[in-house]
Amino acid sequence: MIVTFVSITIFVLMKKVKILLSCYFVFIVLFLVQKPIFLLYHWKQSVTEGFFAYLQTMGHGLSMDMSVAAYCTLIPSIILLISLMGGYRGIYAMILKLYFAVVSLLVSVIFISDLELYAHWGFRIDATIFTYVVQPKEAAASLPFYMVIVMVFAVLLWSFFQYGVLSRLVVKPLQKGAKSAKRAMEWGVMMVLFGLLFVAIRGGVTVSTMNVGRVYFSEKMFLNHAAINPCFNMLSSMTKSTGGEERYRFMEEQQARLIVAKMLHKPATSDSIPSLLNTSNPNIILILLEGFGAAVVEPLGGAPDVTPHLAQWAQEGVFFRNMYAGSFRTDRGLVCVLSGYPAQSTLSITKHPCKSQTLSSIPIILKKNGYHTSFLYGGDLNFAYMKSYLVTQGVVDLTQDVDFPIRERLSKWGVPDHITFDHLFDQIRSAQEPFCKIFLTLSSHEPFEVPFNKFEDPYLNSVAYTDSCLGAFLDKLKQLPQWENTLVVIIPDHDMKYPADIRYDAPERHDIFSLWLGGAVRQPLIVDKICSQIDMAATLLNQLGIDYSALPYSRDIMHPNMEEFAFYAFPNGFGIISTQGFVVYDCDSKRVSLWEGTNTDLLLTKGKAYLQCSYNDIVKNSLKQSP
Repeated sequence: MIVTFVSITIFVLMKKVKILLSCYFVFIVLFLVQKPIFLLYHWKQSVTEGFFAYLQTMGHGLSMDMSVAAYCTLIPSIILLISLMGGYRGIYAMILKLYFAVVSLLVSVIFISDLELYAHWGFRIDATIFTYVVQPKEAAASLPFYMVIVMVFAVLLWSFFQYGVLSRLVVKPLQKGAKSAKRAMEWGVMMVLFGLLFVAIRGGVTVSTMNVGRVYFSEKMFLNHAAINPCFNMLSSMTKSTGGEERYRFMEEQQARLIVAKMLHKPATSDSIPSLLNTSNPNIILILLEGFGAAVVEPLGGAPDVTPHLAQWAQEGVFFRNMYAGSFRTDRGLVCVLSGYPAQSTLSITKHPCKSQTLSSIPIILKKNGYHTSFLYGGDLNFAYMKSYLVTQGVVDLTQDVDFPIRERLSKWGVPDHITFDHLFDQIRSAQEPFCKIFLTLSSHEPFEVPFNKFEDPYLNSVAYTDSCLGAFLDKLKQLPQWENTLVVIIPDHDMKYPADIRYDAPERHDIFSLWLGGAVRQPLIVDKICSQIDMAATLLNQLGIDYSALPYSRDIMHPNMEEFAFYAFPNGFGIISTQGFVVYDCDSKRVSLWEGTNTDLLLTKGKAYLQCSYNDIVKNSLKQSP
């Protein structure tokens, strides 16, 4: 939007500036035109949508189109800047023609290929295509011969069309006209515009950069996909391609699957599973605490008096004291908790919509069982693609920083916890039951800016602040009539590196907890089984009498025959913990970096098999074609 505003004010002033702006806007229009073509090509899916939905697709995708247009305009802007130094205009025009020819061909190949591939894959074109490029024979065999001919013809036609437009509106004006009389001013304006191109590429000046999740706006995934710029999706997926399916191949595939199948075996429902709740249809409030861990919870041996409210409430609910976080980042912890899906060591599932849309989750399953689902966060949900993940999980009632007045966005990351807790309380008072409200706190995230002053250590002070907000919220909630039929599930998204000298790969770095509270809880209970936050989804759903077979990696913690283990991932490595000890493995050095206990060789084999199978699962779903 900044580029647009500046362009309107100076478009008529200077020749090179007009050429640069023409280039930028031509690319935007060319990308915008792709969207109705995509909708028309897939008319069977778009015909049921109204005209307003088409406009929304164009509008929500515009920011991404502007970002890609800025990428495409970088080289022309450099050429135009150099041309201000003088020289034969024909040389610059020839270079631009060559550049536009290459870009037109690349954009056309991506656009036309995406049109057809989407019908088979169900997601926009990405780096997956390179899996087939190396096997052209197999790739061609999946398409009828006439379709190959049609696609080649369409690529050439669209390339000539784009090249013709760019040549007429950008190159031709460069070849004509007198030299600018205001070269110094033109230099200055051109440099400003050059810098603003990077703002457009980034998608603005907020914390989050441009990502696929920004254009997601609808519960209908087809409309979200239609808003995506295929060129951006391709570039984005290429930067996140890790080759994990090849890197993490520790053993034969069949052996790995057998090991993991035994680890994840779900025993038949047993009458000996204790009932934690006194109702099977409670309202659910799931509170994800940003960066909390055992080190700040006194009942778990943590620092004293940092979380006194949490410690007090732990005596009134079901306290899972031996739980471990699956990862070290919020976006990964979110998937662990909601989808019961393991975190990866080199990628985030939320940044791969083609995979995340195949997952099930607590919100999806509860929604099918009559629950109204919502998500509240005081920050930017576009960060780390969280919004796209949540929308794919059926959560369309989203509240984030932009939904609060500017005066309430008091920190770099957004709205502090005392305001969002109050907002959550107000939502609950008027909510339609049964509901599942998911709330991710914010204030204990770096830089730990909070309106609170209890500890000198910024992290401890922020945690103490959030704990005070949590305590005040629970005290008020207990006074509402909804309390008697409400289950509050408190669980961290991940632990923090506290104290500072703790190893990033150590089990203590991932040591968390979960606490169930509310009138729906039958009685206080301490659960000491070794488990993962991944297991919370199955445990919750089974207590509600709801089938959780759609969550293959999540297990019921309360089942007496469940194998006790927890797996966590860190950058290019993993840790696995069981009743016999733990093993931490570094995949870069290919060695065990930490271990403790007996039979660690077997534990290491289990961890390798688990990592290998989880990556293979991602690859399998990413390449899965729709019927």
